[in-house]
Amino acid sequence: MVLHGHSHSLPLGARLVRPVQRLWGTASKAFAQHPFLIKTVSAGFGFAFGDVLFQLGTTRRKGLPLDWRRSAAMGGAGLAAAGPLGYYFIMWMEGNIMTAAPHSMLALGVKLTLDQVLGLALWHAALAAINEPHRVACLALAQQLAQQQQQQQRGRDKQHLLAASKAR
Repeated sequence: MVLHGHSHSLPLGARLVRPVQRLWGTASKAFAQHPFLIKTVSAGFGFAFGDVLFQLGTTRRKGLPLDWRRSAAMGGAGLAAAGPLGYYFIMWMEGNIMTAAPHSMLALGVKLTLDQVLGLALWHAALAAINEPHRVACLALAQQLAQQQQQQQRGRDKQHLLAASKAR
């Protein structure tokens, strides 16, 4: 489809291409010049926005209002902890993981997986630090897992004792 302008015809959406390219170029330049700052600030916004989305999916269903203080605290956790730690972790991965082919699909897959697994742990730690119900749920889960491990160990110990007594 072609839009007919004042002096020439442009494909639909062509007017958007240049601003998007300009924005992309500006963002790329800012990231190249200030990678730590961009990573840190984007983590702060990401944590806050993620918390708002989480609340919309859980708290709002119960008819409760959004907890903006909690979202601000999550943003602070992203800004103060996740951003800086994430930046240094990425720099460490770039220098230490598959350095012969750092941008191969395998290397990128390994780095992405490590980043997401550790990011998940950091997300839960940050949420547990500022949200009492989440902290209680995490502790209850940890206690339940510890009890299951103890029961499994007792079962293995009994099996070893039975096997040892039969061998005599």
